[in-house]
Amino acid sequence: MYEFFCLYIVKILNHMKYINTNSNRGLVNKLADHILSKINSDQEYNSVIEVTDCGKFFVVNGMTNSNEVLDMPKIADEFTEQNKELLSKFGYEHINSVDLIMYDVEMESKTDYWFTFYNTERPSYSQNVIDFVKSTSSPYWSVNYTDKLHIEYDYSVTPTLGSPQYSYSPMVVTSEYPYGHSFNMGRLHYYYSEYVCNHIFNTIGANKIDFKISTLLGDDEDFNIEVDTDSRYSNDTVKSLILDVFDFKLDDFKYLMSTYDYKNDLLKPLESKPWMIKDRIEDLVII
Repeated sequence: MYEFFCLYIVKILNHMKYINTNSNRGLVNKLADHILSKINSDQEYNSVIEVTDCGKFFVVNGMTNSNEVLDMPKIADEFTEQNKELLSKFGYEHINSVDLIMYDVEMESKTDYWFTFYNTERPSYSQNVIDFVKSTSSPYWSVNYTDKLHIEYDYSVTPTLGSPQYSYSPMVVTSEYPYGHSFNMGRLHYYYSEYVCNHIFNTIGANKIDFKISTLLGDDEDFNIEVDTDSRYSNDTVKSLILDVFDFKLDDFKYLMSTYDYKNDLLKPLESKPWMIKDRIEDLVII
């Protein structure tokens, strides 16, 4: 049995990057989700796809419990046809790929993930990130926020004095979580965590929540979640509130995704999402 251990489990690493779809980083993540959609076109297989742009060719790595081998040249041609302008920007007329995907692999997802969310229109992104992407026309690759704003640029950009913290893009770029990850390999954990935290910000008076989702029960028969917030209420109170209201039945939660194209995580990050609803808001009461 192969056990897939996601690298993004330390909470400081789970500040979601806002990725520019017109960048090379956007390209590899877009391709990872495109390949994933071919595996999961009929049903939800456990799959992780990772795409690396090495400059002359793309390395497609990954595992899936599907036993249907993909026609990668055909998929690459289809992706090229759909993304001619973007690929041309980086010097590609077509995609040369090295297919290293392992098929019919029994995979086991992690049960615990840490995420950081903010009290914004899209809790995955801080207001600093949202304000930046809405106001800039510079060719950035990605924007992230931990304790400060961090911008990833390509080498054509010379940041001005007073610009946010920045770095230049690497020569070799690889797709990253949650792109290329199927529902059962951590993507549904991410959606459900944002669903929960989006509910509770105003109730607990918080601007930021570090949230550990867990599908395992503790000794007290409650799900082994954790929270760290800037709320006026204690973390234990917030944790108790969440456990009283939400059942963490991720399989049942999938009904919200029945019409959602997960490729829109990257293509339309600030548009409405099916899990960004507050259908349990009346149950959120702190006594």
